[in-house]
Amino acid sequence: MKSPLLILLALLGCLPLFAQSGASVPFQGPTPGFHQTHTGQILFSSTTIPEDGYPGAAYIGLRTYALTPQSGLYFTAFLGSSLTQALHRLAPRLPLEELVRTGTYQFSFYVDGQLVYLTNLPPDAVFQEVKINETVLPQPLRKPGEAAAEWGQLLWERFLANGGVRALAPGQHLLRIEIRPYFQDPALRDAPVLAAGQVALDVTQPLAPLSRTR
Repeated sequence: MKSPLLILLALLGCLPLFAQSGASVPFQGPTPGFHQTHTGQILFSSTTIPEDGYPGAAYIGLRTYALTPQSGLYFTAFLGSSLTQALHRLAPRLPLEELVRTGTYQFSFYVDGQLVYLTNLPPDAVFQEVKINETVLPQPLRKPGEAAAEWGQLLWERFLANGGVRALAPGQHLLRIEIRPYFQDPALRDAPVLAAGQVALDVTQPLAPLSRTR
C-alpha cells in the first residue's frame, strides 16, 4: 500500500496538468459609456458609424426607415464579451487555438416575428484578432452601388436569396437580427444571444440579391 505522502506527491504532480486542461482566454468586456449602456443590442444606421462616433451617431432607432434601391443599411452590435470568451463559457476545456479555429457567429434573421434565415458565418470570415479582442461588431448589410465584398454584405445577400426577398416584399416590415456564438460541436445547441436588435423598414420596391449567393 502506498504511503499517504506518496499519494499526496502524486496528486500535486498532476495539478499542472489539470490547470492546463482549461482554455486560457482573455476576457474582453464592454467599455464604459455608450457601449456598456447598449450591451447586448444591435443598432442600425443608414451609413457606417466611426469607431469614436457611437454616442452622437445617427442610428435609425424607432423610426421607420425607407429601404429603397439607393438606401444603405448598416448594423453595429455591442457585445458583452469577445467571441472566444463567449465560446469559452460554453466549452471551458477547449484551448483558445481551437476556439479561434472553429468559432464563428451565428445569425438569425426574423421578419415580422417569423424566422426566415439562420446561418453560421464561415470561421475564416472573421479575423482572429476580432474573435479574441473585439466586443463591438460593425458591418454593412447594404452598400448601394458596390459589389458585396465584406462579410456583412455577403450575409445579407444570402438572407435575400434564402427567403428574404419574399419576406421583405414591398410594404412595412419589422426586421430583427440575433447573433449567437457558434462552433462545430454537435453537442451544443441554443447558445445564448450575444446581441439582438430590430429595425422598422418601409420597403419601397421589390428587393433582389446581387448574386445567387447561398
